[in-house]
Amino acid sequence: MSRSSIRSSLAAIMLASLACHPAARAATFTVGSDAGCTHQTLDAAIAALPASGQHEVRIAIPSLSAQAVHITSRDVTIRGGYSSCSASESIGFTTLSGQGGGQDSVITIRGSGNDVILERVNLIRGDEVNDGYGGGLDFKGTGLITLRDMGISQNFAGYGGGISFISDGGLADLRIESGTVIQLNTAQYSGGGIRLEGNVYMTMFGAGSTILGNEARGLNPNTNQPQYGYGGGIQVLAPAIADIGSPGIGNGTIVANTARYGGGIALNVGDSDGYVQVNVFSTDRAQPTRLYGNRATNTGGAVYADARADFATGNEARFCAFDTRFDGNIAQEGSVIYLDTDNFLTDYFGARAHLNNDNLCDSHPLRVRCGPNDQCNTIEGNRAEDANGQATSGAAITVQNDAFLTLGQLIIRNNNGGHVIHGFDDAYTFMNSLLVVGNSTTSDLVRIQDDGGSTDLSDSTLAGNSIGSGNVLSINGYLDISRSIIWQPGLTTLAHNSEPLLVENIIASESDSLGGLPGARVAFPRFVDPDHGDFQLRAASPAIDYVDPVNQNPWDVIGVPRNHRLGVVPREVGLVRDIGAYERTSLLPLVLNGDFDADSNLWPATTAGVSSWDSTQNASGPSGSGSIKVTQAGTPNQQRVYGLNQCIHLPGPGIYALNGWGRAGSGGVGNRDYLYLNWELRHDGGEGCSSGPADASGDHFLSNSSNWQHPVNPKLIAISDADWTSNSSLSITQVVTEFGITNPPTTIGWFDGITLELEVDDTIFKDGFEAL
Repeated sequence: MSRSSIRSSLAAIMLASLACHPAARAATFTVGSDAGCTHQTLDAAIAALPASGQHEVRIAIPSLSAQAVHITSRDVTIRGGYSSCSASESIGFTTLSGQGGGQDSVITIRGSGNDVILERVNLIRGDEVNDGYGGGLDFKGTGLITLRDMGISQNFAGYGGGISFISDGGLADLRIESGTVIQLNTAQYSGGGIRLEGNVYMTMFGAGSTILGNEARGLNPNTNQPQYGYGGGIQVLAPAIADIGSPGIGNGTIVANTARYGGGIALNVGDSDGYVQVNVFSTDRAQPTRLYGNRATNTGGAVYADARADFATGNEARFCAFDTRFDGNIAQEGSVIYLDTDNFLTDYFGARAHLNNDNLCDSHPLRVRCGPNDQCNTIEGNRAEDANGQATSGAAITVQNDAFLTLGQLIIRNNNGGHVIHGFDDAYTFMNSLLVVGNSTTSDLVRIQDDGGSTDLSDSTLAGNSIGSGNVLSINGYLDISRSIIWQPGLTTLAHNSEPLLVENIIASESDSLGGLPGARVAFPRFVDPDHGDFQLRAASPAIDYVDPVNQNPWDVIGVPRNHRLGVVPREVGLVRDIGAYERTSLLPLVLNGDFDADSNLWPATTAGVSSWDSTQNASGPSGSGSIKVTQAGTPNQQRVYGLNQCIHLPGPGIYALNGWGRAGSGGVGNRDYLYLNWELRHDGGEGCSSGPADASGDHFLSNSSNWQHPVNPKLIAISDADWTSNSSLSITQVVTEFGITNPPTTIGWFDGITLELEVDDTIFKDGFEAL
């Protein structure tokens, strides 16, 4: 049954329930010890509830122990935290503890047509038997259960340490609303925090709700042997569906849970009829949904999807995620996601994971998309380790036995293991708009072993990874690679068997293994700052405006629209789309970190030791963002001191305007140093902007004032169509010339806000124009 069908059916059930007793009188009972209370115990108040009508129970006791409350087929709100039985509003919480009583759940709900709201109540220390269900809350029936401002903590059961939620006789809806924390619960077998089974629909959208630190032991206490152990945070069994969009609290939404399989979430089909699905998405751009620090001692640190079914061939375990973070998760294999179909009778895509795939997953109405600067859509810092913390050869994402994986618009970085992605036994893997950087693998970055599967990689950048084999990719079966950058110098790009191979529009550090031209070529991609993890394209990157418009994958890795022609880049008419993970939509800035905001990054030193970042001086950028100070003691008069420099490749012919801010040290007019920007233009300067003598050079005077100065007229530097090449470059160096009468002299000056702009109006020839 689809999610929309479940919603519609639940609505019909609720309306039918109301229609059955429209005139029933609502009862309000109070539980406490003062004279105004209707009951002394919660059990007595529940037993007194009329069979029909919507009722309310208010608890005016801070804590109740030895609780084993039973509710059957009731519409009731149970709210704790009242200061007295005469109080009209709750101002605190009531703790219901199972400690001190028999081995039972704290609250048990049975029957049909339930509509139960639990609010401002903590359920703790429920102690079900080893094969029992739901240490904190045990539900089996139909209807709607709502948890609001709840704590479910330190409970124990065989299945569903915190919550067991099973439909019986129809549909059942579990709503986890704001302020609900499910933490530190333990299941002897499976479902440490929550276990869902049957025709169940669970939602978790509210702010301040999280599933934290729960455990599914997966240990048979009678034999002391491993058994089950699925879903440390949540276990979802077919045909249940869960929608999770809470921003969580602290470190995330599903955090630090442990199991043998699926530390965070486990999806299990078994031989049940239908499919199981979990949808994770963000509802708050400032705090995206996050699966953090979950551990599986076997497989599936964050997510485990298992569609193994010996005799059922149409079942499916589907995990969908949008705008989500997966970080710090651990498993021997599949530290982030582990997919396993392994059907006995036939091959079908039983286990699926789709990350940012609007075609194969429904987009929930509450979902918000990440913006370019939001910290989401990342798979980061996950590790392949065993239970003893020893590194294994496992992958971050493992796909096996006809399982199906799609990944889109993701930054995959700083993960450790044997591979980032590992597929075998006819895995199907489709990847687009990925940035795969900074990972450390003991073998190939991506490895797909068997001939029967299929792999597609497009619009992606793979670079800056530490790879423990000689190949970046080792892929068998059908392979299609297009519009991507694979930059791993010193390694073979692809090891591939004789199955079909399609390569189109690739820039790579090694292209022979891809078949070379016309599909692949070697060219420096010119990333912005790869040493510091910025793999966006500089304006003069050869990857810009590389191909014709493509309707496929309309957004880049951070959600910027594709097919944007930069304009000034000399390309054939019609070429508008960049290749790789990023689409560059603006020519500027050509000078990188020209405002020196917080550091001097991207400006290497010409003379060691004379330049430093100075937080006390600032002319451009945010207030207090700093500038570059160039100083040297004992400089002879009129001698030049060379500070920091930057190599800039010019994206096309035209007139370039160079300018900046400068400030000399204090002192009299005749005792202040002179600040310049020295520039050197080379028509073909190579990658380092230093190949051969300069074709033109000069100084652009900035200041010799003790106040910040910015010249009215920039230095205009022209390069013609005939002279421009793809390696045309301009090198810029900060220079302070000593001019003073003090002895010993001290050269000093500050630089900030250095810019280079491409003028589009050829009529602006002013003083300082260099016609070359």
